[in-house]
Amino acid sequence: MAAFSPPGARLHALIGDAVLDIPFHLVERLDAALADGGMPEPKPALIDFLDSMQRGDAGDGEPWGEAGVPVDRCAELARVSRNLAALSAVMRLLHAVHRTRQQGDGRSSLDARVEQGLLLAGRELADSAVAVLDAGR
Repeated sequence: MAAFSPPGARLHALIGDAVLDIPFHLVERLDAALADGGMPEPKPALIDFLDSMQRGDAGDGEPWGEAGVPVDRCAELARVSRNLAALSAVMRLLHAVHRTRQQGDGRSSLDARVEQGLLLAGRELADSAVAVLDAGR
């Protein structure tokens, strides 16, 4: 699949929204000159973040790096970190639902199917983290 960027994307990466004050025909020429000069096509932030996920980022979004630990094991530990971060989010949500229910405010409760789905997601996240840790023994 070919990459796509709107006209002026390279120029926008350099000068930001000031590109909007430049006539379109000049934007096109300047952008073409930047491309001819070897400036790479800017990558949208979403794509950049998705690419970083492929590199084995941990639950905090940073690559897992630990001295003396092989790269493959770092990727596995990053997976555990992501699982535990996700599990924490699921458990916080379920805890808030539980507390809301205790206080008698039924309007804020989740649908039973959603709650069941979150419970199953939590179990799977925990099981996955344990499986990765056990495999490293």
